[in-house]
Amino acid sequence: MVYSVVTLPPSCTGNVVVEVAMEEAALRSNRPPWRRTVAVQVALCVAMYAAFSLGEPRLHRHPPGGGGVEASLGRGGGVSFLSVAGGARSPIEQARLLRQMESIAKAYEVKFVLDVAQLGEEDPLWQNGSLYFQALKIPWYSTTSSHGQIIGNFLKKVKMPYDQNLEIISMDTGPLQEPIHDGKISASSREQIKWLEQSIAVSSSNWKIVVGYDPLVVCTEAYTPKTAKFYEPLQHIFEKYAVSAYVSMGGFCGCFRRDNSMLYIGNPSPDDQTGPDGFLLHTVNPLEMESQLINLEGKVVERSVVHHHGLEAL
Repeated sequence: MVYSVVTLPPSCTGNVVVEVAMEEAALRSNRPPWRRTVAVQVALCVAMYAAFSLGEPRLHRHPPGGGGVEASLGRGGGVSFLSVAGGARSPIEQARLLRQMESIAKAYEVKFVLDVAQLGEEDPLWQNGSLYFQALKIPWYSTTSSHGQIIGNFLKKVKMPYDQNLEIISMDTGPLQEPIHDGKISASSREQIKWLEQSIAVSSSNWKIVVGYDPLVVCTEAYTPKTAKFYEPLQHIFEKYAVSAYVSMGGFCGCFRRDNSMLYIGNPSPDDQTGPDGFLLHTVNPLEMESQLINLEGKVVERSVVHHHGLEAL
């Protein structure tokens, strides 16, 4: 670029300065304003993100397609697992159920699945579900009704953050439903109760969850909180050894039923017309266990939280 110097008379100098200033102002006004706006917005977003990150940990995660499912994973991390009621479903409904379970299992790094089924490994959902989840390397465990044979019971221990453990204690509840004669329970029922108490007594796990097929909560048809009754021998064991929850099939009492610090969780049955079919996502961290009932559309229908024993008063 070539510049030329021109000497102007003094009378013209003021006019030239004014014209140059007006031209520079016009050029500045023609510059695109969006650059400055975008820069300011980016700076504000970065500042807000930093403030939230420094303030509190993230308490919720939203999985893709989860339909509002949330898990309290921010309090030191946790362990997630699924529970679902076995039974026969149509091919379309079973496919929808397994797809939703797969989506949640991937999003929350689920460790295992509890298939609450009377037929055990003969259950149709267990057979298809365990095969469907092979690629995810997520094992399926099934409750069994083995007519009093202890071999049908199992124990599973899972490590948690901060040197804590979650222990799943699954038992055959079939013998517990046998009728009482002369005020006495059957020998097979006593054997199951003895095995359960011995297994819980030697457990040093922080979280103890008992799993069985039959619900231990009995409600009348006109259900009110005062009409619920619990199977007394097991209720005594649960209280004595600080069991956190009992997971089973659903009943007339609904999906969640509390008894002091104990939570009874009932999985919805495909044969039950009183509520939606679906499954449960359980997330256990050092402070609490959150359970969410998810329907076939991936929406959260109901949720409940049970605190770790000793923290209820905090």
